[in-house]
Amino acid sequence: MFKWQKRALDPNSPMTKNNESVRTMSTEHKGKEILFPTIRMIDGELKKLSPEEAKQYALVNNDYKEFVSPNQAEAWSKSFSNLIQSNREEKMNKNPSKNWLQANGPKGHMLAHITPREGKILQYFGGSGTKDKKTGLKSYFLSGLLGGSKPPAPSTSKTELDPEVKKMRQKVFDKAEGVMDQEYSAYEGDRFAGASDDTKTAQQGIRDMQGQGQGAYGDAGKVGQAATGYNAQQVGGGDFLAGKGVDQYMNPHTSNVIGGLQDQAMKSMQMGRNQIGASSQMAGAGMGSRAALEKGAMAGEVMSNLNQQTGQLLNQSFADASAQKRADMQMNQDAQKYNQSAGMDAQRLRMAGADQMANMADRSRGASAQDAQMLSQVGADIEGRDQNQKDFDYQQWGEERDWDKNQAMFGSNIVSGAPTGQNVTQNNPMQKGNKLGSALGAGLSGWASTGNPYVGLAMGGASLLG
Repeated sequence: MFKWQKRALDPNSPMTKNNESVRTMSTEHKGKEILFPTIRMIDGELKKLSPEEAKQYALVNNDYKEFVSPNQAEAWSKSFSNLIQSNREEKMNKNPSKNWLQANGPKGHMLAHITPREGKILQYFGGSGTKDKKTGLKSYFLSGLLGGSKPPAPSTSKTELDPEVKKMRQKVFDKAEGVMDQEYSAYEGDRFAGASDDTKTAQQGIRDMQGQGQGAYGDAGKVGQAATGYNAQQVGGGDFLAGKGVDQYMNPHTSNVIGGLQDQAMKSMQMGRNQIGASSQMAGAGMGSRAALEKGAMAGEVMSNLNQQTGQLLNQSFADASAQKRADMQMNQDAQKYNQSAGMDAQRLRMAGADQMANMADRSRGASAQDAQMLSQVGADIEGRDQNQKDFDYQQWGEERDWDKNQAMFGSNIVSGAPTGQNVTQNNPMQKGNKLGSALGAGLSGWASTGNPYVGLAMGGASLLG
């Protein structure tokens, strides 16, 4: 038990101006409901702390109580408050009361507050000043003054409780005895709600997400790495002298045409020779040298014409072949440019596809995480409701367990606050006294109690006349 509990249960401990010895509050801390006092005895004084100050003070001193729920903490606080009140009421009921003192004092006396000086005055005028054996209070009855009355004879008395009070008291004792004889009973139910199926499913979903999408991230990384190392196809400048020769582009029909021209020229030259020979024979033998000259001139003219035609054909054929080769080289260069552009486009498409694949993996993980979170919230709601039911069941069990004890405490409070209810039988013999002494004693008593001699004189005269 903590010091603040012991102090609060002590009926002699001080209280605040609002008659409070302790006040408690509870709050959540590290998954538990902790209860601590907000009124503390600090440096010999009761001080009321703010909620945050009270919590920090309790955490530092490690003097707080732990509970599983706010309802349990509140129930304990109420029970503790009832116990404090019961202790203080019990203390009050143990103190002598005015009625008891009056009933058990000397016959014919009344209770009064007097100073020590007033007590000496009463003794000076004959007051006894002796302590009563039963009440322990001093009595100042007059003893033999002017033939005054003697002390009252000893009285005999018998005191009993009222039957109803006695019956109730016995009932409370019997109930308390039954409570004390009870053995400890442990709670056999579940105190804490377990994880719901939804919570377990959400937890498993989170576990299953571990590594999800890593394949897409890896593939995207490989694509990026490949794109980084990609070398675009170089487009060549084109060398006219390299590659296939121009002759491979020349039209084969040109050779046929040239061959035909050559054949035609040879035939024409042969016919001319024949004509020149015939003419020479007819002219006679002297014409042989001239004929030879004519044949040579004719052959030269034929060959000159043939060469001219052949050169023209070859030049035209070469020009056409060159144009075809240049066109072929341009087509090849265009094809290289297209392939280069297509390769770059393909890399961009692969990068875009890899990025989309990674984004889809992220969205998939995000959707899975969101589903798990919502499912976890549903599970938490189910667990909270289940915990509320378990707390209620535990509270009901506790109330049933403590029913007899609470009834005994309730009965004890009723009995302690009930009137004492005494039946008293007394026997006091009457004694005669001297009227003058009695009057003088009454006058002195009135003077001593009021401090006014005229009041004492009036009381003495009234006693004498009466």
